Amino acid sequence: MINDNDLISVRNRNNGTTSYTIPDRNIRRSWAPQEVKKVPFEELKAFSYLPGGMYALNNLLIVENKEVIDLLNMQVEPEYYYTEENIRDMLLNKSMDEFLDFLDFAPEGAIEIAKDIAVKEEIPDVRKRDALSKKTGLNINNAIMVNHVMDEEKAEEEAPKQRRVQIEEEKPEAPVRRAAAPQEKYKVVNKG
Repeated sequence: MINDNDLISVRNRNNGTTSYTIPDRNIRRSWAPQEVKKVPFEELKAFSYLPGGMYALNNLLIVENKEVIDLLNMQVEPEYYYTEENIRDMLLNKSMDEFLDFLDFAPEGAIEIAKDIAVKEEIPDVRKRDALSKKTGLNINNAIMVNHVMDEEKAEEEAPKQRRVQIEEEKPEAPVRRAAAPQEKYKVVNKG
């Protein structure tokens, strides 16, 4: 049985920072991407009662304790527990049917991770790209193409500029006198 003071591992599934505040207890928690924190069970219960609390627990955070999930009355599918490595494996190695099940049952945070992986790693399966594009509204093919264009522009900026046509540099000529050099007319004598 879980006690209120038992510490529960909670991982941020989101690619960005995830935070929550429980005002009446003066608690504020913030997770960096993929960070795991130990949170008292009592705090998770209080957070689940706040507006948006259950949404965050179901989609943005992963409660890594099955008993706590049951006590909080969270309805989760197996995809809830997927890590970034599981999602990468799903995109690259699993069947199309497994991938479609993932898209239908995975939390929003997991689908966001799938989008990022699909673009960064340029998943080769066009059917999976199309299904993910349809689910998220992000055209994966275009995102990959934009990344290529950005990489090319960055490479061009970093390359040293060179002239295509060589310009002959004019060498300055030695200065020429326009008037004759002054002749010595006077002899300076030292008075002394």
